Amino acid sequence: MKPRFPEDARLSGRGDRFRGGLIVASNREPYCHRKTPEGLRWEIPVGGVVSALDTVLRVTGGTWVAWGSGSGDMEQTDAGGRLLVPPENPAYTLRRIWLSASAEENYYHGFCNLVLWPLFHGETDRVVYLPSFWEEYEKTNRAFAEAILEECAWNSTIWIHDYHLCRVPRMIRAADQERIIAHFWHIPWPERERYDCAPHGEEILAGLLGNDLLGFQTPLYARNFMDCAAARLGAVIDDDAMTVAWDGRTTQIRTFPISTDFECFNALANSASTAARIRRIRKQHHLPRRVGLAVDRLDYTKGILQRLQALELFFQRNPEFHRRFSFIQVAVMTRSGKPYLRYRQEVEDQIAEINKKFGKADWRPIIYFGSKLERQDLVSWYRMADVAVITPLHDGMNLVAKEYVASRGDGKGVLILGRQAGAAEELTESILVDPTDIEMFATAIHRALTLSSGEKKKRMMQLRGQVQGNTIYSWVDNILDELSLLPVMKQGGKHALTHEDEIAGRLAGRDLFFCLDFDGTLAPIVEQPELAAMPDDISLLLSVLQEHHPVAVISGRRLDDIRHRVGLPGLVYAGNHGMETDNGVADVGGRAALDAFLPAARQALECLPGVEIEDKGLTVSIHFRKIAPVLLEHFFDLFQEIARKFMGEIVANEGRKVFEILPQGAPDKGSAVRQLLKEVGKGRLPVYMGDDTNDEEAFRAVREDGITVAVGGSTEAEFYLRNQGEVGKFLALLIRVSLPDGKQRHAKDEGA
Repeated sequence: MKPRFPEDARLSGRGDRFRGGLIVASNREPYCHRKTPEGLRWEIPVGGVVSALDTVLRVTGGTWVAWGSGSGDMEQTDAGGRLLVPPENPAYTLRRIWLSASAEENYYHGFCNLVLWPLFHGETDRVVYLPSFWEEYEKTNRAFAEAILEECAWNSTIWIHDYHLCRVPRMIRAADQERIIAHFWHIPWPERERYDCAPHGEEILAGLLGNDLLGFQTPLYARNFMDCAAARLGAVIDDDAMTVAWDGRTTQIRTFPISTDFECFNALANSASTAARIRRIRKQHHLPRRVGLAVDRLDYTKGILQRLQALELFFQRNPEFHRRFSFIQVAVMTRSGKPYLRYRQEVEDQIAEINKKFGKADWRPIIYFGSKLERQDLVSWYRMADVAVITPLHDGMNLVAKEYVASRGDGKGVLILGRQAGAAEELTESILVDPTDIEMFATAIHRALTLSSGEKKKRMMQLRGQVQGNTIYSWVDNILDELSLLPVMKQGGKHALTHEDEIAGRLAGRDLFFCLDFDGTLAPIVEQPELAAMPDDISLLLSVLQEHHPVAVISGRRLDDIRHRVGLPGLVYAGNHGMETDNGVADVGGRAALDAFLPAARQALECLPGVEIEDKGLTVSIHFRKIAPVLLEHFFDLFQEIARKFMGEIVANEGRKVFEILPQGAPDKGSAVRQLLKEVGKGRLPVYMGDDTNDEEAFRAVREDGITVAVGGSTEAEFYLRNQGEVGKFLALLIRVSLPDGKQRHAKDEGA
């Protein structure tokens, strides 16, 4: 089986800063085991969120803590409830939590489904509360918190998900004040007036404010949370910084709109197999030329009944669409409680009534599917549908809308989207409707079916640009960036791009000297180091900068390699962490130690898939970026055993998925920067930018008198950039504040 989200260059380097791995916690597990007449089989639960988190852990390694809800789950774990997943290519650990019958009834079906779900989706009249619900919710959250702490290494980062585990952050915080904890809230957060009726509302807020970082789908939901925290707890809100301060702690509030894998849906929709499926589906279901589509979980928050009312009115008003248009309603039942059984009956009764009222022997106005569609079939329906109608009453985001857009490379589809879906804030070129305004809803359906082909294409191309520019990989990148920066932000680190005035003031009137790292700074991290390349815009910005100030590039690469990859004359180059410069090679007499170390390292480590040992003459690099996360602990044990044997002869520095091996007494980057300051930068203010632990000595060397900027953040640097993508913007900033006006305009063009 292929990974749901292939690990490709878009995720390169994203797991580097999580040395202790991520601990993800959610109610739902990513893989479950079911007992069937044919034996035990494993399944992947439905849902874009599960797929997205699985992608993250495949990159970072770590543990996923979740409720083991499958009938065969216990048979596949060890005594501690653990197993390695994914089954076909293990990359992380799944730790299953076992719930009693009472916990399942009161925690899950009770407090989660009968209290929190309707409350946060604006259906307060559906809230049902019993004291036993809260008792089991607290007890189950405690069980999750204890399991998470058991799985943590000293440097693990914890990432909790959704409304099932509101109390967990505060419980963990009580046991570990310094732990980095983040939480993503997938569903809406209501206005303060609606939240006022929440049972145990203060305890829920207090639990969530145990987090360092709390993420929401949209700015509106984030704002609503902050309002509730201020009103119910008296928390102090900083609107500019987006923080909530309460009980001696500060929680960062951010928005991260989740998305889908654009390229995956786009490629599948354009495939020959999808075209063949469309022909087969049309023939099988005797479909007319025009088709509409809705894909939902069967849930009262999805607005299915209102949609059916609008369709009934549409068919009543527009008899010319009889026999020419059918609407496909896919509604998959994922919960079995009484409210959902009643709702299913209402939906099925209404569909039957519409079909009886308008249907003919050879035509059904509404075609209903109550079971899950496989992805290939789903994409075929997306590609076939002239109009997709995604109109929840309330929804955190709604990935179906984005999947439909990603599948319409032909530009022929139209999206009708409910205003209360989180996706409506992004997908503004859809036809937006209030699902409860049945008259206007029916009119919107007619409008969608009668739009000109030019208008359809214009709207769809703009929608596709939005989804393509903000994919599931963007979501992963943004959250991992924010998580990795939490330790820096807690210690007062400053974002370089938002402190331009401060930096400009310190550089004003000074002669400057720039020292820059290469991999991860001037060039993005890639899976294969030999493919690293500096983007053209950064090359142009460096050319402008070095016309007015000396610029040095310091790298762990060989001198000839780094000079070739940068390719700019007039720069100062230092290779092998400063041991090689244009003035010669540092003589530390350490080759004998490396010659003894290399055979031992190769014998012990090269048997592990993914290990690459690079002899650079003066130093050695042991790359482990390609090692499967589940093998990392074994790799570290083997490496440490070898390194101990050569203690006193070599120095081993850990970088981003690499160990740099230097002879004892060899200069580090800090020593190299000090020497360059004497030779090239005497009397100048130094600016050092790097991204790795190997750059920390350089940060320490210049931070007292200069400016230090860490890509991805470092507690040793004064300023940070969120990721390598911001490096060009920072170089442009430096040009703006330090060069003449003409050059500044050039920098604005390149750094925009």
